[in-house]
Amino acid sequence: MKKELKLSVVVASHRPQMICGLLDALQNQNLRKDFYETIVVCDYHYQNLVNRYSNVQWFFVDDHSISAKRNIGAANARADILAFTDDDCIPERNWISEGLNYLQVHKNCSAVEGFTSMEKNTHSIGMYREAKRLEEPSMRTNNIFYRKEAFQKVGGFDQRFTVQREDADLAFSVLEKGGQIDYCANIRVEHRFRHWEYWDLLKNCWNRRFDPLLFKKHPGLYRKYIGSPFTPSIIFQLFAFAVYGVALKLKVHKKWIFIFHFLLTGVLGLRRSGISHLFHPRFIAEIISVVISPFVVIAALVNGFIRFRKV
Repeated sequence: MKKELKLSVVVASHRPQMICGLLDALQNQNLRKDFYETIVVCDYHYQNLVNRYSNVQWFFVDDHSISAKRNIGAANARADILAFTDDDCIPERNWISEGLNYLQVHKNCSAVEGFTSMEKNTHSIGMYREAKRLEEPSMRTNNIFYRKEAFQKVGGFDQRFTVQREDADLAFSVLEKGGQIDYCANIRVEHRFRHWEYWDLLKNCWNRRFDPLLFKKHPGLYRKYIGSPFTPSIIFQLFAFAVYGVALKLKVHKKWIFIFHFLLTGVLGLRRSGISHLFHPRFIAEIISVVISPFVVIAALVNGFIRFRKV
């Protein structure tokens, strides 16, 4: 079996309602079943799925950390190539064969990232445009193949990154060790659009608490690939609050400043919710998210500064 086994697919899962779509796609790959194995590490009960996916190795861990799950999966992987994807992704039928072939041909490559397409939007909301950023190459672990040797050389995932930036940290560590990470658009997965998540913006803002640690470990690569934890919309909001604060301090007429801020917030909220949700609870949720997002980011960064002792 070891002779035939060429690749291990490692999945860190916390969405039991989505894992079946991924596993069905992995069972339908255009490659011999003895060439690859699938390992799922999850924080929910999987017993009802064992019979349906008898060829999957299941591991339960009472830990929501995505890094801890992936490290457990990698530690139990028997192949020399590790393919990482997420439970909200659907790999194309040739996903494994394309990734495997690329690393077999490009011997000096430590890892290869594939192309992630966003699921076609069936819900007309502006948030979809923001989700499309996942289609840009960024060395994310929802679609990337690592040589196990390169992965082990840097010590795997740093488990201090529990929910975000763990993929960037691993990639940066490999690059700093002299490794090479390529990009191949033929290695494709589709990322499902989670339209039901109302507070995604605030969740991502709070996850910026790991940016100080990432910057502490890789200042040069952080500046090159990420630049800033503040998005343009958050910067606009910070600017509006700053102008309003100055107006209050100087005791100038605040009517037009308030109108400007109100319109800016409305535009940013509408941009996320979409015009079709103007009279929908989602629009209210997005307005609230846009208004408080700068403060959530600042709180997250302060948390990271204190926790990881890096400004």
